[in-house]
Formats: sequence, C-alpha cells, structure tokens
Amino acid sequence: MKLLEDVPSAVAHRPPPRRTRLTLGVAAVFLLVAAVVGVLLVASSGSDDTAADSDPRPSGTLADWAAGVTDACTTVAAEQPIMAQGPEVRLDVANLAAVSAGTSALVAAVHDVPLPAEEAEQAQAGATVTAGDQAAQAWTALTDTSTEVTQDQVTQAAELTAGFVAGMTQLGVNCAPIG
Repeated sequence: MKLLEDVPSAVAHRPPPRRTRLTLGVAAVFLLVAAVVGVLLVASSGSDDTAADSDPRPSGTLADWAAGVTDACTTVAAEQPIMAQGPEVRLDVANLAAVSAGTSALVAAVHDVPLPAEEAEQAQAGATVTAGDQAAQAWTALTDTSTEVTQDQVTQAAELTAGFVAGMTQLGVNCAPIG
C-alpha cells in the first residue's frame, strides 16, 4: 500500500511560457498605428480653403462687413500714416515702398473681415476684395522690380488703390482716413 506522502496531491504547475517578443511586437504595431492615425487627424484638421488661407468664413450682412472694413481702414490709416496723406502722395515715386506696405496692410486687414453670408452681397464684397488684391500686387511688383519704375506704372498702381477704396466706399465703408 502506498502512503499518501508518496502520491502527489496536486499537479505541479509550471510557469507559462514567456511571450515577450509577441507582446512587444503587438505593442509596437499598436503605437505605430496610433501615431499614423494621430498624424492623419492633425493633417486633416487644417482649413479646407486653399484660395485665401486665412480668410474667415462668411457671416453676417453687408452692413456688418462694411463696419468691419471701416474699422480696418481706420486702423491702417493710424498704423501706416502715408495712407492717410491722400491719393496724390501715392503718385510720388519716393513713397513707393511706404505706399506698397500701406496698401498691403489695408488689403490684409480687409481680408481679416468675414465676407457677408448672402451670396449676392458676398459677390459684391468679394469683387472689392479682388480689386484690393490687384492693387497690392501692382505695388508689390513695383517694389520688387530691379528696373527703374516709371511714373505711368506708379499712376496705374495708385489708380488701382483708388478704385479699391472707391469700391469699398460704394458698399458703405467709411474709408475717409485713407481716401
């Protein structure tokens, strides 16, 4: 007869096999997928607008837009004194760089104002903003050129700027400081 001491009372457990490589592999794949998803989310959260990268979304009415642009005109006139000196100053070739900077500042400030939400009003304001873009491009082209700037070129750029300001005024903007 066998004694109970000779019979094993419990099955001897051995430790489970180590799966470190599998665990590390799964963790690495998980982290890689999480990183790719994170990058895609960050990349896709950007703006869908490609035309004017920082233009605000349309909202409000034409009167709201005009009020915002009036404030922009006042601010630019204070920050760029050359713009408040009148249209005749823009014709002087000696003021080319200052007028270019002032026109660019005015156009940038107008771009910061949201266009009206209604399509007809948005088209009117958008046409004026486009005229401002053309004026800024004309001044930039004059300041970036290595050839001598003619009076006709300066006159054309000044006329574009005056047309931009007149277009804003027709839409209810008080841009008297710039004129």
